[in-house]
Amino acid sequence: MKRLSIVAAAITVLPLGLTVGAVADPQTTPNGPWSGENPSNLAAIQSYEELWAALERIEQRAQGAFDLAPAPLTSNTGREIPVVTIGDGPTHVTYVANQHGNEYVVSKAMTNLVRQITGSSPEASAIRDALTVTVVPRVNVDGFDAEVTDADGATTPWRQNYDPTCPVACEFYEGGRGYDINRYHSYTANAYDHPYLPGDDNQNPVPEAIAMRLLWEQTKPELVMDFHHQGSYVDEAGGLITGSTMWPNAEAEAERMGIGDEFAETVTRSKRAVSVMLTELEQYGFANITRYPSTSTPGIARNAYGLLGSASVLFEMRGDIDAKSNGYIAKTAQVAGMAVLEAVADGSWQTVSLEPVDNIRERGDSVSGPHE
Repeated sequence: MKRLSIVAAAITVLPLGLTVGAVADPQTTPNGPWSGENPSNLAAIQSYEELWAALERIEQRAQGAFDLAPAPLTSNTGREIPVVTIGDGPTHVTYVANQHGNEYVVSKAMTNLVRQITGSSPEASAIRDALTVTVVPRVNVDGFDAEVTDADGATTPWRQNYDPTCPVACEFYEGGRGYDINRYHSYTANAYDHPYLPGDDNQNPVPEAIAMRLLWEQTKPELVMDFHHQGSYVDEAGGLITGSTMWPNAEAEAERMGIGDEFAETVTRSKRAVSVMLTELEQYGFANITRYPSTSTPGIARNAYGLLGSASVLFEMRGDIDAKSNGYIAKTAQVAGMAVLEAVADGSWQTVSLEPVDNIRERGDSVSGPHE
């Protein structure tokens, strides 16, 4: 895989010909950018109102079938979640992003992808003919920029949705703030089922997660991709990791449900989508992709939709950075998303080699920037 060049450490020369010691060697390759260096990283990210307006402008110029509509449920502040449906092909694919309010550059990537696949290129036309693509650029419309405060007086963006109460079970919850949307996707026959309470119920407390599950019910997509951000990590050579990916791994829950064989087939299809993504990104020097060390929690979107039978892929882009790197992070997600759509559209993903997945490297250690 290509690597960006090492940034050399500087040496300061004093007037008398003496030198001070070289600054510390960079801890990563490249050595940054880091949070705090370009403190305008929200400037290029569309607000709630701007996101809806941008999608409406795309709708006016879109080629082929295009629908912009709100998700089946609103957020707890009454905000509508924008959902774009593109194409009218027989195979359905769903992309969701920005489930965590403070992981927002991927929403820009999804807006760019919507613009790309509604254009006039032969590739876009082929996708629209073969697929019906549902894109939710920002699931957590409150956690990104709602004008609310939590119990400690903090303001958005934050990870959770907005729900300062906790009427039932508080797993994956920030008291006085809200729930982690990505932990509350129902994987039973009932979209309103609480993933962590026994039996069938209607007690899921997270409307955004329910809305995504209801969207799934409408199309039962062949593939679901979920785009997030992680922190800053390095590989074994000290190279900054730009993204990490994972497929469903809730084997224990699948066995308990009596669908172990079906789930294993779903995992294989998910890995094929990952293989397409890895092969495409291999040619880009700004992409350094590893395996995400994920848990087997069944209510996570990646696992929930896998348990429901859809191939399911998590893609975690590098996060906690400022404006300088937003562009290549968004581009990496867009390129990956487009490559998978093209492969599903032409059917090539069904026979792709799993070798890139088998050889994927584990994510390395977390690193912090010099400003922290």
